[in-house]
Amino acid sequence: MVISGCRTKKIIKHSGPVPDRSKTEILNALVNHNYDFEWYSCETGITLDTPDEAVSGKAYIRMRKDSIIWSSMKKLGIEAVRTLVTPEKYIAANRLDHTYQKGSTEEAFAKMGISLDFMDMQQAIFGNIIIPDSNTVSIEKEGVQYIVKASDQDLQLKYWINAYDLELDRVKMVDYRGREIEVDFDDYRILDSGEKVAFYRHYAMPYNGNGDAEIFMKVKKIEVNIPKKTRFSISSRYERIN
Repeated sequence: MVISGCRTKKIIKHSGPVPDRSKTEILNALVNHNYDFEWYSCETGITLDTPDEAVSGKAYIRMRKDSIIWSSMKKLGIEAVRTLVTPEKYIAANRLDHTYQKGSTEEAFAKMGISLDFMDMQQAIFGNIIIPDSNTVSIEKEGVQYIVKASDQDLQLKYWINAYDLELDRVKMVDYRGREIEVDFDDYRILDSGEKVAFYRHYAMPYNGNGDAEIFMKVKKIEVNIPKKTRFSISSRYERIN
């Protein structure tokens, strides 16, 4: 069986009658989707598709909760871009053309046109979601999924939960300006540390007020709560371009 969405298709391996689930089971599935962490690192194949460009490569991402997002993207085995983001500032170095950018993290998010802050971005990278207030929730069954609708401050939230295994297939967030962020999850695996996380993610979001950006990730390896080095330096020969 295939579920067709606006951007992805997910093959459902289950068969038989679609299970009936209680409201408690559905809400617990959302809560159980999230995990706390101090450190997170992953190695992933990644494709970034924006109105400006489409690039693919391998990315290494390391995070320390509430502190750092460090990433390195390689193309054909050569580091192309290294980025360091903190709650206050970001810096990104292009190793291929010897340039760099830096600035305010808050202003960068605002320019991108998304209603997220640094902590939200870390949670999204890990794969965590906003847990809705149960008083705002409505649930309906649609095919092999349960659709959960809720609100959180100025966000309208929608979740698609697989009725068979209670895995989260998709989440959509819409802010008061109508800007949407949508995330698809698939290929859930259990880590050595016990967390069950999606190794496939697809993110769709606004892009600089000019169309949408899409990020496709096929994760190869995830480690949780293992400290990692986050070295970052820029040669004096690099030119700042912003």
